[in-house]
Formats: sequence, structure tokens, C-alpha cells
Amino acid sequence: MKTARTPAGLALLAFAMLFPFSTTRAAEAPATPPDAAFTRLASDATYGCRRPHGYGLYDPVVDKTFVCWNGPGMSVMGRSYDHATGQWTPEQEIHRLEYYGTWDYHNYPNMAQAPDGSLLVTWADHSDNLQLARSPAPHEMEGDWEYQLIEEENNCYPMIITVGERVYIFYSQTKDIHWPYRPFGYVYSDDSGRTWSKHIPAIDSAQQDPDRIDEVYAFHDILQPADGEHPDRVHFVWVMRGGPNGHNMGSRNAYFATFLPESGTWQSADGTDLGELIDFDEMLAHCVLVDTGPQTEERLINRVLVSWYPDGTPFVVYNLRKNSWLAVWEDGAWKHEQIADLYAKDLERMPDGSHRLLLAPGTQVKVEIREQQHRGDPWVKTFEREIPYDNGADRTWSMGFIDNARPEVDILMSQLKIGQEKKDYSGKWPVWSVDTSSAEEPQP
Repeated sequence: MKTARTPAGLALLAFAMLFPFSTTRAAEAPATPPDAAFTRLASDATYGCRRPHGYGLYDPVVDKTFVCWNGPGMSVMGRSYDHATGQWTPEQEIHRLEYYGTWDYHNYPNMAQAPDGSLLVTWADHSDNLQLARSPAPHEMEGDWEYQLIEEENNCYPMIITVGERVYIFYSQTKDIHWPYRPFGYVYSDDSGRTWSKHIPAIDSAQQDPDRIDEVYAFHDILQPADGEHPDRVHFVWVMRGGPNGHNMGSRNAYFATFLPESGTWQSADGTDLGELIDFDEMLAHCVLVDTGPQTEERLINRVLVSWYPDGTPFVVYNLRKNSWLAVWEDGAWKHEQIADLYAKDLERMPDGSHRLLLAPGTQVKVEIREQQHRGDPWVKTFEREIPYDNGADRTWSMGFIDNARPEVDILMSQLKIGQEKKDYSGKWPVWSVDTSSAEEPQP
């Protein structure tokens, strides 16, 4: 579990196929960044449209942090940090890819840890298939990773999560790019990622939207562990896109629902049982989180993040145009308020029930963390830094918290050059980790 940022907590922290071509790259001498909070991990990033999940994780069994990103040709790259020694391992090629097409930035990696301690990294050959790499041994990254093609079901945008002894990969499917139509479903593994189930449908509008807003774009999920009164729950948030002008050209609404792994069913915020599949009518009647009105021409909501308060109340942070908003489920409805004039990038729940929000302006010249101690409290800025750039990069679209991270390796970010990000997959832009040990304690 992640140590909460209390003085005592900070004191404790100070204390194709078995792929034969995987290689370990020599570690580069890091450039000296303008701020010591930034550590340069690599200079070989390509653009990936990563969602706010799967950047990496902290493993308390070995006291190491593991991270991954997309390198040359969208190859899956990684490094690990040993907290006992304060050293990074050399860069590791987890799986080599040769994706150099215009739209290949969709093929970004997601990392999770299997019940047996193995590291799992999944990605999709966008709108084609679902792939997975499994670490050579539990709790280790170095060596040749096992590779498997899980499924060829027009897969895109995978999200991997471990619940108890089962691993799930949720994803959309490109069923009809001309309608456009993308339902949402999942596969699961009960043997730590060695074998996988058949596809199970989960959210499907079945092309019933008269304006063709039939593409499920899931952004974020979070596990709420069983608490004695309730079983494990996984909260999901998504938007619907598409429209009469074609794929991803318009959008309507944002949605929330909870997946119950024990039964394989879904539930709305008001407790309505939605069964194993959320259909079009159920989605509109029970899952709308933000009603954007009848418009279809604009993508008003561009990121949605979800968590819950200690009393069990779910809440969501979402970006509406250039501002971030908070929605809390209260008295049978979602109550909304604007919380920042910055883009929310990621949301993290701390062990004590407080929350941290990662934000950046549209220009991405800086990164900021705001914390909320209790439900109803203001979001207080505790960390702010200018982001370093070089190698021609000028944007940091991909940034997110590392799961269960320690402050010394808390955030991973990779960079790109605007105008070149969909053309240049050679791998030449920086990857940074961010140390947030200097974050201030939120004042009551």
C-alpha cells in the first residue's frame, strides 16, 4: 500500500512466443534537468495516446518500481528502480514492435501485476488484435519476456486490472468504422495471465443511437476492494463518441457504472442491477454522469477519472473543454462543481482515503498536484514544477501516477514534438520520472 503523506509516512519513506530478440539496453548518463525532481529515464519515446492507467507500479515484495512506455516503432520499453539502492536498471526492451503507420500511436502499453507477482504488459494492434507480454519471473523485469496474441477481435484501448486471483483486460472493439460503432467488453485470466477466456460483451449500444454516437471510449477504472458489506467493485467511466460526421468526430455525455467481478454484472450509481451487459436504453436511463445535451459536433469532455470516498460515495473528475470539474454522487444525483482551470491528467486515491489530482495547462509547460483530504474539502496545491524539454520535444501529453508509488518515483511522463507525433516513430523524445518528495503537506 502507498504510504500517506504524513510526516511519519515521509520518515518511513526516507528509510511471438517466448520472444528471442528482447534485449537490455545500456543505461544512458542522465542529462541534468533544470529541476532535481525530474530524472531522465530514456531518450527514445514515441507518441502514445495513453489513458490514465498502466504507466507502472510499485512492488513492495522487492521494494522496486517498474515502469513502461512506447519506444522506437512503438516497441514496449521499461526500466525498474531499486528503492533500497536508489538505482535504476538499464533500459529493457520488453517486446519489439515495428509500428510506423500514421495511427500507430494508439498501440500504447498498460502494466499490471498478476496474482503470482509476474508483471503483465498489454497493448493492442489498434482495431485488430490484443497482445500481452509476461515477465520472465515474478517481481522481476530483466530477461526475455513471454509473448502471446490473446485475441483477434478488432481490439483497441485495453485496460488491465487485477482483482483478487483474477486478471481482467477490458477494451473496445471496432465493429464498424463507417457507422461508427465500438462496443466494450473484456477477457479474464485465472492463472496469472497464461491463458485467457473468450470475449465477454459488457457495454453495447448496438448502433441504436440515431445520431450514431455508438463508440465506447473508456478512460479510467479503479478497484474498490471488498469491505465486509460489499464484494469487490470496479468503477468505470466512459464517454460515447462517433456521430454523423464519422469516427470520433463528435461526442455526447459521460457515463459511470460499477462492475461486480463476483457476479460478472454491472450496477449503476443508484444501485440498479444492469445485468451482464449494459445496453443503449440502460446506459441512458441509469449511467449518465454528465449530460452534454443534444449536440454531436464537439468532443466537450476529453478525460474522465473516477474514485470513491471512505464512506463509499463515488466521485468523478472530468475535463470539460479547458477546465476540470468534480461530480459527487449525492442524494440520488450527481452534483457538479468546477475545481481548476487546468486539465486533469490523473487521479489517485491514497491509503488514508485522501486523493491527489495531477493537472497541467494545455501548453504543458508545468505539472501540478492538488490534494483533497476529506470529502467536501478544497483541492489544495501541494506540488508544482516546470517540465523540462529537449531533443525537439515541446509537449508532454502522456503523464500519470505510478500505481502504489513511492514519492521518489511517483509520476511517469513521455514527450513529443507537436506536428511530428503521428509521423515520427523513430523514438527520440525524452521519458522522465518525477520525484514528489518535496510536496507540501495540505493544510487543514
